[in-house]
Amino acid sequence: MRDIKVDTLRGLACIFLVAYHVIGNNPSNGLKIEDGWIRDINDILESVRMPLFTFLSGVVYAYRPLKGAWIPFLRGKVRRLLIPMFVVGTFFAVVQSIVPGTNNSIENWWLLHIYPVQHFWFVEALFFVFILIVPLELTGVLNRKLGFVLIIGSFLFLSLWQPYSSMLAFKGFIYLTPFFLFGVYSVRFGLPEIDKNISIVAFLLMMIGLYLSEYSIYGKGIWGCLIGFISCYLLLKAKLEFAWLASIGVYSYSIYIFHVFFTAATRIGLSKFHFYQVESNLLLAITFGIAGPIIVYEIANKIPSLRLLLLGQRFK
Repeated sequence: MRDIKVDTLRGLACIFLVAYHVIGNNPSNGLKIEDGWIRDINDILESVRMPLFTFLSGVVYAYRPLKGAWIPFLRGKVRRLLIPMFVVGTFFAVVQSIVPGTNNSIENWWLLHIYPVQHFWFVEALFFVFILIVPLELTGVLNRKLGFVLIIGSFLFLSLWQPYSSMLAFKGFIYLTPFFLFGVYSVRFGLPEIDKNISIVAFLLMMIGLYLSEYSIYGKGIWGCLIGFISCYLLLKAKLEFAWLASIGVYSYSIYIFHVFFTAATRIGLSKFHFYQVESNLLLAITFGIAGPIIVYEIANKIPSLRLLLLGQRFK
């Protein structure tokens, strides 16, 4: 049975993510915005987007955790994560190499997926997180609060030396693991309760404080990680329930995999018509970046081979 509060947060994370790729991680790509409130908010949310996505993955895993049969468990993760990564990620790389107006191109094709293809780093890194989960679960480390604290603390300690190599998404693995474990912990042992209204206000005040701050303390370093932890906690305790956000969150994996095709197509299409109104472009690209992957899911889900290759679901 689905949890509307989790799906609501997944929907929120999807909007944050799609907006990020529409705006671009720097002024040289995406909508090429150099400064202003859109650029500032996009940068501030760096410490919220992927931590929230990963935290919620840990929450969902904790509902049905590994009990002992680890080979079928990892086989399922290969199907769910790596097959779409190879199929869709490779197609994405090919499209980038031949379509004018895209932001990146592949130089060394023989290193494809050894060095992750754009946003597919998350899928690859998450697979290695699940590999780590196997020995932690089978040895009982995650049956004790102390085990969680030690493992999370170790990865936060490692984050002091970011950035690491992006080979095999190692940098992403170091970054994501503590948030995934935090999500598992929140289900397995619970987190201190706080009034949901206070949670919402506290989160907004923290974001406003970062917006007004002169220091860029967000990112994948230790301070960015701490902001991510606090954000996940506050958003979880906010207990948001919005049906429209939850309806987006149901398709979060498909949106993550496919949204870039639709955001890039929207951006390039609008530029062909010399339509450069930033706010309208942003809204349209977010809309198509969310609606497009939902349509892809609904179509692929009805075709057995596409269920497997594009969605990582069982062939049936």
